[in-house]
Amino acid sequence: MKVCTEWANESYDECTQSADQGYNSCDSWDSDCCDWWPCSWGCKVLTWFCVAWTWVSNVVCVVWTTITTLVCVAWTIIEIILTPIAFVIELILSIPVIGRLLDEILNIGQEIFWRLVGLPDAIAGALGFRPLKKLSYCIIILKDEQGNAVSDEATLQPAIDAAARIFREEANIQLILDGIHSVDGASPNYALDVSCNAEAWGEDLWLTGAWFNATAAWHCPLGNTGRITGLRQQIVVFCVRQIPGATAGCALGPLSDYLTIEGRTPLCLAHELGHKVGLWHCCDGTNLANGTCGGTQLDWWQVTIARDSKFVSYF
Repeated sequence: MKVCTEWANESYDECTQSADQGYNSCDSWDSDCCDWWPCSWGCKVLTWFCVAWTWVSNVVCVVWTTITTLVCVAWTIIEIILTPIAFVIELILSIPVIGRLLDEILNIGQEIFWRLVGLPDAIAGALGFRPLKKLSYCIIILKDEQGNAVSDEATLQPAIDAAARIFREEANIQLILDGIHSVDGASPNYALDVSCNAEAWGEDLWLTGAWFNATAAWHCPLGNTGRITGLRQQIVVFCVRQIPGATAGCALGPLSDYLTIEGRTPLCLAHELGHKVGLWHCCDGTNLANGTCGGTQLDWWQVTIARDSKFVSYF
């Protein structure tokens, strides 16, 4: 409920700021326009249209925020009710091979379905209409054989802040961190040191993916319903000990709802979140999706893809 309230307040503030900017723009147009007739008359007409458009836009913004806030509250209640059922389903999907394969098929189906559902919004976004949307994620920190955490909140915070800034400034997506959790005991070696690319897919089908899925269901329970339905789906970030080679993070695209980053060097958090919302490696070094971590920018088509992801919603 708190998240819904914070979302509503921020959205209403954004509506007010947009309205103020719109009215100021209309006033500036009127004052800077010509003062001889009939040009001055034409300026007045255009100013009236400007004011009317700003007013209508503000009303639509407020109404839309109210609707999405009510939906957010309703879905939060549904999530709480369905959490036990979703938890059991997640445990079934944690069975190696069979369960994991079913989970991958479910994730691909959700990806296709929700991208098709969001196509009108994606088209509007491509045209520049991009109201505030949200992306929820949960962080789980693993522990080594001696029970020592591979990371901590202080180490993760700069990466968390950077990811929030990039997604908000570039795509008007607000990142919602649902919590940072540490596992209760030592994590298995196959989860502490993981692979990437094709090897990661094989691990997802076997013990590593099974352990990740069960651990996510236990430590991030309020995301279980979303992970099953694909509606307001939550991304789970696992801080692992090591990923071989120069890679410091890995995501399996639409096959899973989790990603991995090296706990001691979490600089790839924003980059891997970008992969989860549908971005692939491309572009120059300033782009978020370039082959190495550290980019901060997104092109308009990348913003359209990201905002149409099943992980990104209005509530």
